[in-house]
Amino acid sequence: MERHIVEILAILLKEYPEGGITPDDFEPIANNLIGLGYTHQEIEAALFWFYNRNEMQFQNRSVNNFSKDSFRFLHDAERHVISPEAYGYLIELQQLGLINLTEMDQIIERAVMLGGRRIDVDEVKMFIAAIIMEQSTVFSPAMQTVMLKTPSDKVH
Repeated sequence: MERHIVEILAILLKEYPEGGITPDDFEPIANNLIGLGYTHQEIEAALFWFYNRNEMQFQNRSVNNFSKDSFRFLHDAERHVISPEAYGYLIELQQLGLINLTEMDQIIERAVMLGGRRIDVDEVKMFIAAIIMEQSTVFSPAMQTVMLKTPSDKVH
């Protein structure tokens, strides 16, 4: 489920880079996303995060002094662990503003600490979802429990 939330957030950030979503827009957006195979719960979580992201960025990311145009090169050891597709996905999400360079470093560090096995895009999505939930005051532990353990979730 978490990786689907990250996918939805990437879609929303591409379609609405400046935000611009109001609660009145939620239903048509949700219907389009349901058509793509996402569950109501995944869509609601992503829309909730997206709608409240300005407050979260102010609270949680104000320490990031890097420009959005800054670029992160991989060390040889990191290139061995992170697939080119996964690295490209990280760069895309950093450019969209879903993660910053500090969070990208955290993801790369976690990947390297897994012991040298190759990390793909799906695993990167899981790392991103974990970072979003760890750093977000909007996703309280109670909400995380509801989001992650609802019996009606589809298994993909």
